[in-house]
Amino acid sequence: MRKKGMVKVLGVLLASLLVVSAASMVFAAEEPLKRFGVKVSAMYVIPSDSFDSRLDGAGLSVDNSVAPKVELEYFFTKNISTELVLAFSKNDISSDVGINGSVWLLPPSLFAKYHPIPDWYVSPYVGFGINVVIPFDEKLYIGGKQFDFDVDTSVGWAAKVGFDIPIVKTACVNVYWNVDAMYYSAKTTMNIGGLGKFDLDINPWTVSSGVGLRF
Repeated sequence: MRKKGMVKVLGVLLASLLVVSAASMVFAAEEPLKRFGVKVSAMYVIPSDSFDSRLDGAGLSVDNSVAPKVELEYFFTKNISTELVLAFSKNDISSDVGINGSVWLLPPSLFAKYHPIPDWYVSPYVGFGINVVIPFDEKLYIGGKQFDFDVDTSVGWAAKVGFDIPIVKTACVNVYWNVDAMYYSAKTTMNIGGLGKFDLDINPWTVSSGVGLRF
């Protein structure tokens, strides 16, 4: 259900992006290319999780969370850029049978981005790249008893779509508002002491909004 909901959110975001862009066909004056960018955002993390079939009866899930995000971007041209995304989140684990815990996730990712209409007032973009999800500080309790618990690091692909809207433009720096949605493919395994190793797909969607600088 959460995955279907995120598909709807992404569809609404894409549709809004196209409508707003089409309605804002106001071209900015030509200006020197500002190659460096940094963004700070609040990010809502929505795992579309899937646990090992051997654990189906437990009703396990990885809960949603809110996390900070920082992005560093370099523009090769007005249309092409690369972006490093840095974030971390604490995700609680819950179940229907007295299993609970938490895991912190550090998912650095690197994107290649395409900005089709960079001179428009509303400037959309799409991106595709790779991510590394690094879990740490894992905790798991079964019936109130703590078990050894470890989640393996995963490497996967990632995709994003979003848009920028300028707030202030000067000769030296531009300030803009950003809205962004991302998907991370994060397929890993978890080790539960005394019980064995189990598949865990976290595969989070994220939606974020924040402020950025271009200089």
